[in-house]
Amino acid sequence: MKLKNTDKLELVDRTLNVNGKPFVVQYPDEPLFCTKDGKLETIVFKSCGYTLTQWDPEEIEGYFSDQED
Repeated sequence: MKLKNTDKLELVDRTLNVNGKPFVVQYPDEPLFCTKDGKLETIVFKSCGYTLTQWDPEEIEGYFSDQED
């Protein structure tokens, strides 16, 4: 399932919460870093640095942890 631009994103203990419910992210398949300005930020470490990528809610795919995949 894809998220909507009205969904509220929050990162707690490396788990993405969407509207207060735990959400399992399938895409993007990158380590979660933080949420900022309503977007999810992921981080990828490279040989001598890192890359931060911002994702709009509409780009995020996954499912709520209380539902089956």
